[in-house]
Amino acid sequence: MVVIVNKKKFIRGIIIIITVLSIIIYLITLLVSGIINLFKKSNTSKVSVNNNNNQSIIEEETVQIATTTQTTSNKINTSELESWNLKLVNKNNSVDKNYIPELEEIDDGKYFDKRAVEHLKKMLNDIRKTGITNIWVQSAYRSYQKQEELFNNKVKAYKEEGKNQKEAEELAQTIIQRPEMSEHNLALAADFNKVNNEFEKTDAFKWLDQNAQNYGFVLRYPKNKQNITGITYESWHWRYVGEEHAKIMKEKDFCLEEYVEYLKNANQV
Repeated sequence: MVVIVNKKKFIRGIIIIITVLSIIIYLITLLVSGIINLFKKSNTSKVSVNNNNNQSIIEEETVQIATTTQTTSNKINTSELESWNLKLVNKNNSVDKNYIPELEEIDDGKYFDKRAVEHLKKMLNDIRKTGITNIWVQSAYRSYQKQEELFNNKVKAYKEEGKNQKEAEELAQTIIQRPEMSEHNLALAADFNKVNNEFEKTDAFKWLDQNAQNYGFVLRYPKNKQNITGITYESWHWRYVGEEHAKIMKEKDFCLEEYVEYLKNANQV
């Protein structure tokens, strides 16, 4: 049997021990809690970094996809360059002399490519609805034989002015293309009114200059493009290329030679 000599001292000792143990337990609890919180923060930071990395990867992939999509959308199918309405005809690109497109009459014995004739008719109807009635198609489709006749007549006229054969042919070709080298053989070109540059002064020309692209037509031989087309300025000569192409050509001030090159370059990007 244990005999407690001084009960007060004994109780005080017990209280001190309990207090010390409580403090120790509290400190241990704080320490453990701190370690747990530190561990959680570390994991949260890792998750955040991973999320940021993943977000960066996603954004980068999105940019790459968008760039790829944009590049693809800018590419033009090679078949566009081979389409009938973009056929380039000039001194370096001829038409087979036996080529005869499917034709439809415009009016008064003049014919145009059947695939484009309705666009020409609608353009003429719409311009006349504005009150501009003094416009007509003077020349459209020409056969190889007709083109040959016109070219030879122009050569003859220059020779009568004293030019030799070579000089006469070179001068003639700046005005009338050789057979197989004329857009009229394609049945996609229309010459308006009196086939001279007095046409530029008419309201009809001004209307065409502002609106023809909406019907798929472009001024084929513009001013300041002779070094590219090889043909002097012809305000009366308009060519069907299709509405989509005509609008781009108008916006960028391209002649057909420039536009074909533009399409080729876009296809190589």
